[in-house]
Amino acid sequence: MLRHFITSLVLAAATLVAQSAPQAQTPAPAEQQPPAQGPAFVLKQPGRGVYAAISGRAGGNTGFIIGDDAVLVVDTFISQPPARDLLAEIRKVTNLPIKYVVNTHYHLDHVAGNAIFTAVGATVIAHRNERAWVRTENLKFYQQNGATPTPEQRATVDALVEPNITYDHALEINLGGRPVRVVYLPGHTGGDSVVYIPDANVVFTGDLGWNQRIPNLIDATTSAWVETLDRIVAAHPNATFVPGHGDIATTADLKAFRDYLSDLRSAVQKAQAAGQSGDALTQAVLAQLKPKYGAWPGFERLGPLNIQQTAAELQGTKKVPQPAAE
Repeated sequence: MLRHFITSLVLAAATLVAQSAPQAQTPAPAEQQPPAQGPAFVLKQPGRGVYAAISGRAGGNTGFIIGDDAVLVVDTFISQPPARDLLAEIRKVTNLPIKYVVNTHYHLDHVAGNAIFTAVGATVIAHRNERAWVRTENLKFYQQNGATPTPEQRATVDALVEPNITYDHALEINLGGRPVRVVYLPGHTGGDSVVYIPDANVVFTGDLGWNQRIPNLIDATTSAWVETLDRIVAAHPNATFVPGHGDIATTADLKAFRDYLSDLRSAVQKAQAAGQSGDALTQAVLAQLKPKYGAWPGFERLGPLNIQQTAAELQGTKKVPQPAAE
């Protein structure tokens, strides 16, 4: 179980911070854009009182957990309209107060709907690095390929709702007799949270888990990420997983994603050892990965980026967000 690697429960010692202004309505940058057609999300129920909102065109997956006296929401989509729709779906199921939102990491497609829930009284919780990055690092998604963020885009990032409570290692939230555990684990951004509901054996992995999808590695440390996935699978061999992207997952699905990261690292290392670099390295690794992973959505678009970013990581030249000062 997840408690085997919880080092401390720090909710009582969490950092209280001021709540921010509502988020502006601006389209997401290209790398974070969801599909243009289909439903914004589909609601599924992987466990008693646990709901997963599997995104179709709303960015990353979200979900919510219903306790005896309160509701906790996990992530809030890529913009406010689908977050508002999620709030409406919650109200179809329960009228209990929505007391908490947990952001699994800072990326725009998981936090841009926070304001919808703080407006009804929710407290936003995240790892302390997420608070340091949500209004700074999100700008880079508007700066790709040499682009300069517009004033409207800067205003969008400036208005993102920061967490009210931050933690370092782990915390436990009680929803009226129903514990929910939130744990920091490294890999995707350096500020990732996993949300575990023990009595339902359901784990929200955030973007530490992708189900048959090519991931975003812009902030990743894949060496740590592979180890994190091994830990999650070992701790929860029979759990149901709600990944950050893709459908509800099993342990086998998480193992397959772990294998993708491992195979990617191995193929890049092999190409580098053979003296390859640049486009030659990218094409060699793509050819090696395509038979096994070519059918995964995002392979053609994100596969080359994954290779280039992993090559930089292995060479020690990749820039990743730095942890907040103590």
